[in-house]
Amino acid sequence: MAISNWIKGPLEMLVLTAVVAMLSLSPLSAQDIYKTVDENGNTVYTDQKPSDDAVPVKLRELTVVDPVELGDEQVIAGADDDDGDSQATDFGLQIVSPEPEETIWNTAYVLSVQVATDRDLPSGTRLAYMIDGEVYATSRSTSIELEEVYRGEHQLSVELQTPDGRVLGQAGPVTFYMHQHSRQHPNPG
Repeated sequence: MAISNWIKGPLEMLVLTAVVAMLSLSPLSAQDIYKTVDENGNTVYTDQKPSDDAVPVKLRELTVVDPVELGDEQVIAGADDDDGDSQATDFGLQIVSPEPEETIWNTAYVLSVQVATDRDLPSGTRLAYMIDGEVYATSRSTSIELEEVYRGEHQLSVELQTPDGRVLGQAGPVTFYMHQHSRQHPNPG
């Protein structure tokens, strides 16, 4: 079975190399593969000996890597909580602070956020802290301070994300209010 007529460029060469590598794992691996160059300069791989003095190509051994534990396979595969609940059931992710409808006074526009989970976060995942739909920070920490959260009503959400951005769990939104004392808004105490 000569395959020399269809090898024209690097892509075909890559495909052929992959086929040769797969064949080397099959029971046919005892069959020799030969490499020659035709009159037009094209590299040819074949399992038929092109000449009496042709020498078979030595194929490199494949590298095998042990699998890495990523966590709950159903969660990593994308199973998520679609019931609209503000707490993700697969990780029990919930916002502890600020509390819903909480008014926060005089923090120099810094918001302290605390979240809780029912279990450890899978390796490689991060928490994305979002205010009004905008990501303010990402971290593995369940306690963080977000800066430049200015006066007014805001929505806080937190997502557990994989490195490629898939959402594994979500908490929120929680509505809170940031206030700073001023002449118009004196200390309520």
